[in-house]
Parts: sequence; C-alpha cells; structure tokens
Amino acid sequence: MNLFLFLIIQACLWGVQLLIGIFSARAVKSEDDYFLMGRKLTLFPLACTLLATQLGGGTLLGACQEAYTLGWAVLLYPLGASLGLLTVGLGFGSKLRGMQISTIPEIFEHVYQARGLRLLASVISIVSLYCILIGMGIATRKFFVTIGIESPIWFALFWTLFVSYTVLGGLKAVVDTDVIQALFILLTLFVSLFWIDMKGIAWSSALEPAYFPTDKVNWVGWFLMPFCFMLIEQDMGQRYFATKKASSIVPASLLAALLLMVGSGIAIMWGVLARVHGIEVDEAQHTVLAMSVESLTNPTVATFFMAAIVMAVMSTADSLLCSISSHLACDLIPQESISTRRRLWMARLLTFVTGVSALFLVYVFNSVVVMLMFAYELAVSLLFVPVLMAMLLSKPCKKGAIGSMLAGMIGFVLFRLWTSSPLPKEVLTLGCSFLGYLVGTMTASK
Repeated sequence: MNLFLFLIIQACLWGVQLLIGIFSARAVKSEDDYFLMGRKLTLFPLACTLLATQLGGGTLLGACQEAYTLGWAVLLYPLGASLGLLTVGLGFGSKLRGMQISTIPEIFEHVYQARGLRLLASVISIVSLYCILIGMGIATRKFFVTIGIESPIWFALFWTLFVSYTVLGGLKAVVDTDVIQALFILLTLFVSLFWIDMKGIAWSSALEPAYFPTDKVNWVGWFLMPFCFMLIEQDMGQRYFATKKASSIVPASLLAALLLMVGSGIAIMWGVLARVHGIEVDEAQHTVLAMSVESLTNPTVATFFMAAIVMAVMSTADSLLCSISSHLACDLIPQESISTRRRLWMARLLTFVTGVSALFLVYVFNSVVVMLMFAYELAVSLLFVPVLMAMLLSKPCKKGAIGSMLAGMIGFVLFRLWTSSPLPKEVLTLGCSFLGYLVGTMTASK
C-alpha cells in the first residue's frame, strides 16, 4: 500500500465531509431539522444512507475477520441484515413513517400510552447503539495499525472528523456524506475484484467443504439477531421517520439490501482467501481485510481499498452517533419548557459528548463481533416483541409490553449463564419475551 497516496485520498475525502457538515449546519434551524432533516429525505439519498449505515465495520471488517476463521458460513450475518432490511422496506418502514414520531422508543408512548416504557426502551437502545459505536472504533483502531499507522493521533483525527460534521449538521450531514461514502465504497469493492491475481488465487481450495463448516457457527445468532435488530434499531428508523414520501421506502430498501449482500460477500471472500493462502494475521492487533487485499492485489488498488474501509466505518459510526443523541434529546430530556434554539444547542452538545466519550472506551475493549452480538441480543431480547406487536396488532396491550420486556431481560441474563441449553439462547430468549407478552395480555384481560 502507498501510505502517502492513502493520506492524500483521506485528506481530500475528509475535507469534503467537513465542508458538508459546515454547509449542512446552515439548513438546520430546529431539532426536527437536526435529527430528521425536516422530514425531506428522498429516494436516492435514502437508498445510499441505508446502505452506508449497514455496510460498515460489522459487515465488512467484522465479517471478514470471522470468515478468516469460519469460512463462508459468515454470509449468514449479512443475509440476516439484508432480509431484515427487506422486511422493513416491504411494510414496516412505511408504517413507522406514518406514525409521525421521532424515535423507535416513542412507539411505547404513542401506541402503549406508557411514558415510563419509552424511557426504559430508550436507555436500552442507547446502550445497544453505544456498544456498536465502540465496536466500530475498535475495528478502525485495528485497521490503522494494520496499514502501518500506529500513532493514536491519526485515529483521534479520524474520530474527531466524523464527530465534528455530525455535531454541525446532524442527520443532513450524515446523509449527504453517506451518499459519497456509499458510492466510493461500492466502486472500490467492485474494482478490487478485477485486480486480483486470478492465476495465483486458489479458488478451488476456497470452495472446499472445510470452508463451509457446520460446527462452531452460531447460525441463529448471526442470522436471527441482525434480522430482528434491523426492525427496531433507531439509526434505521431515523431514516424512515425522515423520509419525505413513504413510497420511497420500498425501492430504496430493496436496492440497499441487494448491495449490502453483495458488498459484504466481497469482504467475506477476502477473509476466506486470506486463510486459503496462509496469510498470517494477528487478529488481536490487525485487520484481516486489509492484509488480504494488500497481499493479493497491487499497491494502488490496496490504497484505494483502505480508504474505502475508512469510509465504511465512518458511515456507520456517524449514523450511530446521530441516533444515540436523538434518543438522549428526544426521549430522555423533557422538551416542553425548552426553546427551539436551546433544544438545538443541546442536541449538538449531546452529540459531541457522546462521540468524545466513546473515543476513550475504544481502547478498553478489543473484539468487534463480541460488541456487536451483545448489542444485538440486548436490544432484540427486550424490545423486538413489544415493537413488533405495536406494528402488527390494532390494540396492543400495555401489560403485554411490560411482561415481554421483563421476560426478555430474564431470558437474556439466564441463557447467557446457562450455556448447556438444548436450543440456541437467542431462540429461548425470544420465546421468553413472546411468552411474557402473552401472560401480560392475559392478565390484563381478566
């Protein structure tokens, strides 16, 4: 990789992104503008931001890292996310848009008439999204070390940049940068395929049964958790709430789901090829994707690919940051007695504090996938069933929602401690949550 060229590319892209943040700030006059773009998001930028939000540290760096050990079975992870995105696009997202709300936890107050449940759901979502944000930071930190940039100053600069433009322009800045990031990432992923040394690649070995394992693979966790999480996560819901027309949601989601599967599949391919060719990787300190591309392509292609990885992580991280601050500002802080100008100032302050605090925690943890799986399981265990019932039932039950969240928490803790259960812990936990909803509903009907 050409480090000098990499820094030039990053300087140009980062400069454009910062300018986008500055210009986006001029259009932000209220909290609604800051978190929902005044509900003016159209089809093309919607498709790009949906894709860029998901095609990040988890589905590129994390999936490639796991594929290095577990092979093609890791395709279950992006498959779950892609099918979840399809499900949202084919009805779930339009219904969310029609509610005229700002956050997913607001469903608990809007539908169940329970302010307390909204606050609890918001805290759960914040913890979950915050863990994913830290996971993105871990992935980026390892990536910089892999390409030879070991100084924490560069990582701090990267983190400061996306925090800055998100603080300035809110969701508009995030979406506008996502358009650039999504196009750059896709172009680089496809171009990299044409520069592989085809004669030197052991394709036959990569397709051997050993790279399609049936053991040591968390089939349910990899597929079910991303699928369910897609239906309840705030960073996706925020896009649907911001959409100008509900009719844009279906085509945008379909396109994003298809490209997500293709893009993540390319990353997983690089992980498998790294294992086939015996590329030695210290997974605690280095990124498999970066080392694989460097080894199997030329320096120029590898340089642009590394820049694309940075864009991918940034496109997820800024979305997470904006979503967390929307929870803090819209769900946890009473808005009635605060002026419009002060609410906007507070939204930016919350975004800044969230971003800076996450920077320090990136150095405390080390596993990207562990952080992601914990975040998915926590949110899905407690929130999936009550949110699903609110969407599907004409008269969902408040006591059912309470019972579901309580049983989901019990299952989340119990089945993480009891590791010898005959069924996957994710299935058992969701079963507990559904049972809790049923019991709560039956209690309310008496």
